[in-house]
Amino acid sequence: MKLITLLTFVAIITPALSTVELTEENFKEQTDGKKVMIKFYAPWCGHCKRLAPIWDEFADQTNVLVGKVDCTVHKDLCSKQGVQGYPTLKYSNGYGLNKYESGRDLESLLKFVEDNLQNGCLDDPNLCSEEETKELETYKALNTEDIHKRLENNAAEVDVTEKLFREHVQKLQDKYQLMQTEKADRLKELSKEEALLRYVLNLPDEDGGQNQEL
Repeated sequence: MKLITLLTFVAIITPALSTVELTEENFKEQTDGKKVMIKFYAPWCGHCKRLAPIWDEFADQTNVLVGKVDCTVHKDLCSKQGVQGYPTLKYSNGYGLNKYESGRDLESLLKFVEDNLQNGCLDDPNLCSEEETKELETYKALNTEDIHKRLENNAAEVDVTEKLFREHVQKLQDKYQLMQTEKADRLKELSKEEALLRYVLNLPDEDGGQNQEL
């Protein structure tokens, strides 16, 4: 009985994890080298409002840092992170931020953390496979200048990849719009032809009667 009472007391005084408010001042300190999930949002955004309670519950149930950035306040920070729509979700395994593309329900968020943000080779060498160990040794052999050069090249390639993706999406949207227009025009033509055919079908014949459908 005493044990149950003690556990209950500990549960009461132990604060639950909560969403961390990230700013331009604390962003680097809070996220560098850590496993994180971050929401970039705008208070007026409808989708953001719907996600807010899920995001807070997610923060309470996961073991990684869950943060949020108000892009109406920290515009430069959101711009640096390439945020173009709200909410934008990003994650990090401790080595750079990536865009989160999975589901936004609680179950999907928790599963993503379980599958992707648990301790791995970069956290504990004992967890490395033989292949991962060899790959890690290859990168350890690089000098500082080569590492920075590769990082710059990677960043540039990410920008190019994002740009190409947006261009392809725009082409698909343009093609979709053209097909929609062509479809509407064709349906209009067919509707007109159907109306004419039905009109002719019911015209009176030369004897004054009505043409009958066969």
